Amino acid sequence: MKHLLNFKNEDKQYLEKLVNEILKIDSEKLNKINSFALLQFNEPSTRTRLSFSIAAKKLGINVEESQDSISAKEKGESLKHEIETYRSMGIEILVIRTKENNLADYETFEGISIVSAGFGNISHPTQALVDIATLAKINKLNHKVPITFVGDLRHSRVFSSGRELLGKLGFKIGVFSNKDLLPENTDNLILFNSWDEVVENSGSVELLRVQKERIENISGFDFESYKNNFQLTSKILDSTPEDFVVLHPMPINIGIEIDEVAAESKKFIYQEQLKMAIPARIASYQYVLGEIWFKLLPS
Repeated sequence: MKHLLNFKNEDKQYLEKLVNEILKIDSEKLNKINSFALLQFNEPSTRTRLSFSIAAKKLGINVEESQDSISAKEKGESLKHEIETYRSMGIEILVIRTKENNLADYETFEGISIVSAGFGNISHPTQALVDIATLAKINKLNHKVPITFVGDLRHSRVFSSGRELLGKLGFKIGVFSNKDLLPENTDNLILFNSWDEVVENSGSVELLRVQKERIENISGFDFESYKNNFQLTSKILDSTPEDFVVLHPMPINIGIEIDEVAAESKKFIYQEQLKMAIPARIASYQYVLGEIWFKLLPS
């Protein structure tokens, strides 16, 4: 059994094949898996929670849901005892979303597969798979042209996992934001200083919302200045090439990271990402249970 918490221990070849596997999935023609999964979402979620739940049901995996507020954690139970409880009851997969950055605390557990559905601001690997598979499906992956992230990069787990996956796959990564929202480590990133530079040098962008819940002193954040400099407007989008695409992991804050007119553009392909959500989570379940991995190993 494997975990899917990040991509640090996987090599380029296997990750490429995992993305290709996502593209091949027919959710109506799946080998059923006799397994139990627990979805433990301790932060709000719509698309990630639903897609994990639906993906499990399409695979025949039995699903239960929980959260910290109704678990023994509220009574001081340790993580070790919590995981032991799940294992003893036959739970084979724990899908977890949390505001904490304690990813390392889960890495060493055995006898249960742990899948990150979002850890703090450091991990959201299945969303990275959704985004890469979406771009692959429409032939927008190009090793010569950067994929550029625009918005709150410092507090975004989507960016953290996207950066890790794209880096492993050898793609260039561009970033555009104000200095307070750039990642602390900008090694191997292409820093753009204007929308003109982004448009001229990128084939696609992923917009990221301002993470209000993770920014200290959010009341002092200057949203007007942010919108004036970093919002994707219809005027900017109209200046892009015909095949330029814009992604967004959602939820979308229309009027902040994108204006109302641009949000209706056919270049804004968030609906294609939504279509990829269930296949990516199906592949994630198959991956951690070994249902895909044996097919991917070289002969």
